[in-house]
Amino acid sequence: MRTSRLLALPVGVVLVAGLAACGGGSTTAESTPTTETSASATPTPTPTPTVDGLTVENAFARLSAAESVATSYDVTLSMTGPETMEMTGSADLADGKQNVAMVLPDPDLGSIEVRFVDGVLYLGMGELTGGKFLQLDPNDASNPLAAGFAGFADSIGGSELAGMEQAFTSVTPVGEPEQLDGVEVQAYEIVVDTAKISPEAGQELLAEGLAQLPPTITYTYWVDAQDVPRKVVYELMGTTTTMLMRNVGAGAPVVAPTPDQITTEMPF
Repeated sequence: MRTSRLLALPVGVVLVAGLAACGGGSTTAESTPTTETSASATPTPTPTPTVDGLTVENAFARLSAAESVATSYDVTLSMTGPETMEMTGSADLADGKQNVAMVLPDPDLGSIEVRFVDGVLYLGMGELTGGKFLQLDPNDASNPLAAGFAGFADSIGGSELAGMEQAFTSVTPVGEPEQLDGVEVQAYEIVVDTAKISPEAGQELLAEGLAQLPPTITYTYWVDAQDVPRKVVYELMGTTTTMLMRNVGAGAPVVAPTPDQITTEMPF
């Protein structure tokens, strides 16, 4: 699992663009973005439960298969160390949708909320947007704020394991099965040889601000009986990233703001 590239907004807020590519993992808080809808999410079918544990030979295929069916979930991501960040969110990728929502605490604005629904971007930036959501076209290169989200849609729904087919060098179970949010999970330590990942995957990692890749990256995955990673932890350059995925198959609905909640007036 790698975190997708970070997007720097003009207001100085750092957001994770690849929330919806997280089909394998996420972090630790109970809160999820506030969304308004009268419908409830429909649980997504899950793979047939597996009996044997993950190994170097089967881990990539099994995790990839599980990732492909995790199309609705709530997620929390935290980063601690030289780089710090907290983010909660939800994803609805069922039936080809690319709808995601994120909330990031901000010391000046209280919080930043991002929703991407049906190809339209909505930014809620507190007083800067008058308590409303700024509506943007992420393909509008003439708008500097929208341009910061160029390629956003391309990152949604992509596999977090892409480019790592040959890179797993060891897969080791850690401890006994345990309970996580009422679901039984087994922890696995997965070591990735960065020399064996694809150039594209390597560039994504470098785009996160690394000067160079370490020889190996060690991830700890907590996977359920269907091989869905419910928690992932890894460390890069002194920063520990923890991701927790909850409500798999029944995440909070992601919907566009109502018309009275939308503005098109640029805040700066």
